[in-house]
Amino acid sequence: MDTSRRQLTPAQRSAKIERDRRRRRERNMEFERLQKAETELQALTAAQRNQNSCLRHRNERLNDMVSILENIIQQLREQNRELQQKNLGLEQTMKLADSWFPFDKCQSPNEEVSNNQPTTEGPRSSQSGIPDAERISDLLIDQHTSDAKHA
Repeated sequence: MDTSRRQLTPAQRSAKIERDRRRRRERNMEFERLQKAETELQALTAAQRNQNSCLRHRNERLNDMVSILENIIQQLREQNRELQQKNLGLEQTMKLADSWFPFDKCQSPNEEVSNNQPTTEGPRSSQSGIPDAERISDLLIDQHTSDAKHA
């Protein structure tokens, strides 16, 4: 028999056994609590990874859309520049046509005549004062637009 070990009385032994059982129970409960927490964390991690993956794919799609929209904006700016140049050319053509024909001195066939006076129809109206004035300006505009298309 080992003499270095002190012998416990039956009451002490019973108390020690009870303390050991309680510690084992507490450790088992803590272990179960930690296992449950681990399972929950694994589920949350899986859900977070899934969400990250979805967000990454969505971000890629949005980046692609941004690129497409930037290209469209660039194309629209270029079209706008072209239209402004055409508009400037048309304005210059109209100024040139206005300088050749004094439109303000003659009445347009499209204007309503005061006092319900009858007018003749068409661009060759004798009231215009200048025959074919409207046709010539239309031809100039048509010629300018066709020149711009071919340029």
